Amino acid sequence: MMSKYRTGMSGCALWAAVIALSAAPALAENVKAAVAFTPTAAVAGFFNGHYEGYFAKGGLDTTLLLQSNSVGVVAAVQADQAEIGSAATGVFFGAVQNGLDYVALGCQTTFGPGNDVLGVIPRNGAVINSPADFVGKRVAVPGVHGGTHVAFMEWLREKGVDPNSVTYVEVKYPQQADILRGTTVDAVVTSEPYMARIVKAGLGKVFSNLNDTELSVPDSFYFAKRSWADAHPEATASFIAGLAEGVKFASENPEKSIANTAEALEQDVEFISAAGKQNFCSPDTAKYIEQLNTVMISLGLATKPLDADVVVWKKP
Repeated sequence: MMSKYRTGMSGCALWAAVIALSAAPALAENVKAAVAFTPTAAVAGFFNGHYEGYFAKGGLDTTLLLQSNSVGVVAAVQADQAEIGSAATGVFFGAVQNGLDYVALGCQTTFGPGNDVLGVIPRNGAVINSPADFVGKRVAVPGVHGGTHVAFMEWLREKGVDPNSVTYVEVKYPQQADILRGTTVDAVVTSEPYMARIVKAGLGKVFSNLNDTELSVPDSFYFAKRSWADAHPEATASFIAGLAEGVKFASENPEKSIANTAEALEQDVEFISAAGKQNFCSPDTAKYIEQLNTVMISLGLATKPLDADVVVWKKP
């Protein structure tokens, strides 16, 4: 039986407790860590931790390692090209359930209620007037079983539509506008700022922001090999604390946070600004693992849940 979502401490108390960790002096030598990620504004918390020095003050020297998708992120961590990664929920879930001994260090953002950065856009000419009209259609997603894909599947499920009645085609964000110009797919599931660009180009209209669901869908999780995290407990704790400070910085200094994200992704500030406000996760990572369990099992993408007590890293 699925356990209910954890409530635990209030959001403010959690932030205060986690950020307090970063005020303590580093107890270990400076540790270098490459962090693999995909090109999305949702990684802003990490970017702020990197550029504002929150990781460095805890003895963690981070470098950026851009990957085109979450499969590449997992491959980089598994091959020791990166010590930490940020992978889409379905990819992270599958990696752990297939025997890779990873630990979750934090949740990135969530899709669903209170979030309008995601949307499904039918191409011009496609006859889609209700969720049921997606049955038999071909829909492009930026990554199969990524957070965006899973969020769309959950939206369909809650609307009474079998998510498996849709054919999914993987098309990266930058190519989604071009594919809508033809008839290869009937719709794309995308996020800001790509969503605004597609609409502005007249290639389609947003049918739904996928935010009228009961369940929230975690987008991605920061993770590391358990062996690395346990061998570098102070550095791992510094990453968790620095990430919390980076998320707090995004809320208190939005313009500088956007500038940090633009620098990391090598994009114009205006492009990043169009991505809108992200729904960043709190430090209660176990809560988001439970949410992911609920969604994955409800969709039939998993038969058993991840054990949050095992998956979420705890300092030895």
